[in-house]
Amino acid sequence: MNELKYNIVMFAYNEQDNIETSITSVFNSTDEYLHRFYVIANGCTDNTVSVAEGVKQKLNFDKLTVHEIELGDKCNAWNTYVHELADEVTVHFFVDADVRFSPDCFPKMAEKLHATPDQTVIIAGMPLSGRNLDFYRSLVIERSCFFGNLYGMKWSYIQRIREKSFYLPIGLNWIDSFLTKAANTDLSFGKENLPNRTTWLDGVGYDFEKLSVFKLSDIRLYINRIARYELGKIQEVFLDRLPSEQWPRDMTPINEQIDADFDALTKHLGPIKKRMVRKRLTRLLNKARNSI
Repeated sequence: MNELKYNIVMFAYNEQDNIETSITSVFNSTDEYLHRFYVIANGCTDNTVSVAEGVKQKLNFDKLTVHEIELGDKCNAWNTYVHELADEVTVHFFVDADVRFSPDCFPKMAEKLHATPDQTVIIAGMPLSGRNLDFYRSLVIERSCFFGNLYGMKWSYIQRIREKSFYLPIGLNWIDSFLTKAANTDLSFGKENLPNRTTWLDGVGYDFEKLSVFKLSDIRLYINRIARYELGKIQEVFLDRLPSEQWPRDMTPINEQIDADFDALTKHLGPIKKRMVRKRLTRLLNKARNSI
């Protein structure tokens, strides 16, 4: 691995309670071939940035850069890294700010991805905890899925994304699904996966604290997660009608169409999920209107 350098980018939105643990886990799971580690704090209104800077000083983590952007949107943060910050190292890891990483996972995954054929462009971090662990492992192994908690991407695929001018639309929900489809179809978003686009290492990946029904913050997180996934599925119907080259850079026009025909588009949902999606959609639309 003499020349096999890698970057890590961590996306953080109001993660003051988790980010010290996650940054420390990155620090303990990397080696000398780590090139740069970015924490992109997108639209944080809490102490995420100051906590991250404090951990950097505490660990003497010179390769860590805290990059703050005003807009609180993960798609915009992903676009910022892929199109502006990523440099020509071999592998680029994308991670969330509320998970922990298995020992030496980054060099192990970088070496595995580097050794794969050219058509393999993603290595999925394996989920190592959770109530539905077997199901999510099956998605990685049998359906070539990967999750935003941890995945690695070849530099050649980032070049391909840039050449195609592929951007995730701001306000897009259910991001993992769209990135999985993008990778497995080489950005064509066809109905069939191309072979051998993803790989993984069994036992190498991430874990996290289980949500508790006794913590209000965990209950809110769970509700937001459901609403995000269900709204993303509806957004997907609209985006599937367009070639990715014609995707809007911002989902607001599509969200307005969803709002205008909300009852018909959500008739498959029960009343509780319907209210969750309505609340999330309204929040996104109000945010877009207030930014004008």
